Amino acid sequence: MKALDRAVAVLAAVAEGERHASGIAAATGVPRSTAHRLLRSLRAHRLVDEVEELGLVVGSRVHQLGAIAHGGALARVAPGVVELLCESTRLSVQIYQRRGDSVECLAAASPLDGLRDVVETGAVAPLCGDATSQILTAWDDRLDSASGLGETLRQVRSRGWALTEAADSRTVLSVPVRATSHRVVAALSLSGPARLRKDAARLRTELRKAAKSLEDEVRGTWPG
Repeated sequence: MKALDRAVAVLAAVAEGERHASGIAAATGVPRSTAHRLLRSLRAHRLVDEVEELGLVVGSRVHQLGAIAHGGALARVAPGVVELLCESTRLSVQIYQRRGDSVECLAAASPLDGLRDVVETGAVAPLCGDATSQILTAWDDRLDSASGLGETLRQVRSRGWALTEAADSRTVLSVPVRATSHRVVAALSLSGPARLRKDAARLRTELRKAAKSLEDEVRGTWPG
């Protein structure tokens, strides 16, 4: 049990910003040799990752587990918010969460007429360069270094939204949904024809209001 307690303390130190074994040992009181051994195990289980030029960060497996835990609460309230947003914008609406190198649709709605972008709830697709993927990637600590975070993602991070247009003129506008700690746990997206771009300012306002509604609905169930 002592080993487990120490491993949890080491992981918590990484989450709180310690980036190197020496700092973790000082912060936790764990001997440096023990800290190195625990970090090797945590990295093997992807609970801690090491990023060049940044150091140690919370690992991809922790993010996956957190997304699954948050997804249960989000999935319960998302359909109602998504339906209302679809009615008000007359565009297709989806909410996605990241699952490793993929994205999963938690809820979706499409208008009854016009150009519809039909996505099934539960659909999984690889991360790509569209607005949804940009939102789910831009705040990833593992890319938070000069070499890892490209200019496009820096811009997304700075302005708080993403907009992309595919070769078939399908346009996607996306904003983050955040936990209490402001960590991004989902992406709320509108998709439709190219004219969406012309009305992007108004639609961003509607998206942000809907994202805030989701955050308020589930805030009590999100640990941070």
